[in-house]
Amino acid sequence: MEDMARRFADRAHFLFVYVREAHPGEVYPPHQYIEQKFLHAVSFKERLGIERPIAVDSLHGRVHRIYGGVSNMSWIIDHTGHVAFRAAWTVAADIEASLEETLRVRELRREGRPVSVYYREMTGLRPLRERPEGGQHFLGGKVAEEQFAHARRDRLAQPEDGERRAPASSG
Repeated sequence: MEDMARRFADRAHFLFVYVREAHPGEVYPPHQYIEQKFLHAVSFKERLGIERPIAVDSLHGRVHRIYGGVSNMSWIIDHTGHVAFRAAWTVAADIEASLEETLRVRELRREGRPVSVYYREMTGLRPLRERPEGGQHFLGGKVAEEQFAHARRDRLAQPEDGERRAPASSG
């Protein structure tokens, strides 16, 4: 994303909204007070080399909830203030393609050429990256990794048709 922000700097503004730790753990626990959240945001910016401006959401995530509540959402707001792109996960290639199209629409409109935009929806595939020794890596620490693995096992235990199994009866 940093490379894209540099390449498009003359045509688009990029803002990172720090809403919460996606996978809190012993290194980066859930935020208890706003000062802690600011400290985590600064650390996040430094550890990942983020150059984009970072805005810190309120302690309880007001902006996060308004914009969907998902931990890694991405949005493109066009020059008129309308949503041009929204995704429940940050995938640079998807964002770049949509940004190119959004900027093209702006260009055509400024030239006075007819253009019609339309709504579309799609799903995307995001293969999970694993560490060589197995499992995913979470900056929050080992606790975050363990909690994620536990949640993943629970999800995999669900039937493929999406229906939840009835709880076992005792008695």
